[in-house]
Amino acid sequence: MAGKDNDSTSIIIKKLDPSTATEVRSPADSFAERLRRLNLGNEFRMMALIQKHPNYGNRLISLFKALKEHGIDLTETLVDLITHNISQIGGVVNLFELIKKEVLIDPKSLSLELLFNAAKFDTSIAQSTRDLEQMGLLDADTFKLLLAYPELALKISQLLNTIQAHAYKTSIIVNKLYGASIAAERMDTVLNLLDLLLENNLYYPEIVDVFLRQEKYIDKIYEGAKKLAAEKCLFPDYFDLLETNPQNANIFAKNVLLLREASLISPSNPESVVKVSQLGAGAFHFMKLLQHADMLDEINYQKICRTNNILDRKEVIDELSNLPMIVAFQPEELKTMLDIVDQTILTERDVRKFNRLIQDHLFVDYHHTAACPCN
Repeated sequence: MAGKDNDSTSIIIKKLDPSTATEVRSPADSFAERLRRLNLGNEFRMMALIQKHPNYGNRLISLFKALKEHGIDLTETLVDLITHNISQIGGVVNLFELIKKEVLIDPKSLSLELLFNAAKFDTSIAQSTRDLEQMGLLDADTFKLLLAYPELALKISQLLNTIQAHAYKTSIIVNKLYGASIAAERMDTVLNLLDLLLENNLYYPEIVDVFLRQEKYIDKIYEGAKKLAAEKCLFPDYFDLLETNPQNANIFAKNVLLLREASLISPSNPESVVKVSQLGAGAFHFMKLLQHADMLDEINYQKICRTNNILDRKEVIDELSNLPMIVAFQPEELKTMLDIVDQTILTERDVRKFNRLIQDHLFVDYHHTAACPCN
């Protein structure tokens, strides 16, 4: 017991006597010493960042080292960038290391904001960079494209590999995509479209311009292209023709398939598909009714193709769109509707008559469905 008391007393004395106490060093002192040892100096911004984010001290020192190696000053703007992306500092360091060893470009030619935003996907970027290097496709512009769309890095590298395999220059597509500045979700759809074209041997570099011009409707364009490709019916003119009415791209594809099934057009005939491109959703829904009644023939198709007919009116399109998927009109009803479609001058009375025929089926089919015990 006495021995233990003496030991405790010694410890207390050492704590109370500054001359015998061991100096307690703070983490900040340790980091400051490492900064000096690495010849990074003791810049106040570095210390302020370390003190603010002590759990990231080691990663911050690695970042400061990388910045010095590449001659990048730690400005207030960069400090803010680091602060807002502190959890991704490790990824930023990895990207700097990748640039140093694999890309061999001056990091000062890159947007630091782009670099920090891409840090979350550093592993994918590293893999894509190495894949592109092996293919002989890695250059500064291609690397910048990976940074601009880091979540799509692997898909981009695979696409460029496929484009090269088809004997096209990848630099053209890289420049077009990098200059686009569109949302990642839409870029993903653009890449899917390009893959689809390559699979169907319909790719040409200028097609990217159409996709980028119509980025607002890119999902509809992709849906339409997928439908056509699934039926081995995707044709080059589809993308050029849809620019007249891009919001109807999916409907355009549906109309092509419907009319091809009825043997009224050939997608390989540009003249016939030009006419189809001018048809909208109203024409599609009405032609489905005619098809179901075995009345979709050349004469009736020509009536539907008449410009500015009733099928282009919003109130009519809305009514047709509300019809159940399985609905059957009587031939007499469809003939009456065709007569209205074929009129060169429409009155409001005509529109009401046309819509009333549709509404009668909405009412009847609703009650039939509700009464049917199988539903």
